[in-house]
Amino acid sequence: MPSIYAFPPLYTRQPNSLVRKQQIDTWIDILTEWCKSHRVFELGKDGVPVRESDASDADDGADGGTTTGNEAGRSLFKNEEINRAVPPLFIDEIWSVMATRGVALVTEGRASYYVLWRTLDSWASLILQWFETVGKLNQVVTLYELTESDETADWEFHSMPLPLLHRCLKPLCNRNRATLMKDEHGTPVALKVV
Repeated sequence: MPSIYAFPPLYTRQPNSLVRKQQIDTWIDILTEWCKSHRVFELGKDGVPVRESDASDADDGADGGTTTGNEAGRSLFKNEEINRAVPPLFIDEIWSVMATRGVALVTEGRASYYVLWRTLDSWASLILQWFETVGKLNQVVTLYELTESDETADWEFHSMPLPLLHRCLKPLCNRNRATLMKDEHGTPVALKVV
């Protein structure tokens, strides 16, 4: 975490609007950078990382890298070292600004947010780049292969939750570069990129 994370006033909503804007910008930077560096796509409204599976939990931190303790289910909005936490109403304000700026998307159940350290178009371009790099253009690739296979392990979108992946693929589909294939229930299960 950056040194500002240990600065107690960061955790108190500042009354001055200019200072508060900078404070919210700082929180947005902290959340997006932490999520990017830990490959966490989803945070609960309370700032606790949401994991897709126990397997991804086992992989995180196993490389001996520095961890913040948040992998154990602690809120990013709480710093136990300085005994400070962001009040719930200010947390809601931070999420609202993030959603307005397009760096957070509320999940379907509204209990959490997808944190976007790239725009949806940028994610779509990265996925297109993967298809071109590995020679999978004009081939059907399952969404499971795209997010969980060994071929994508070194790519940023590896382990991306499927609902977020669906949103990231929309720009490719809108540009007629991709077609989503659905199962009998209408759920997208595969993708063909041309």
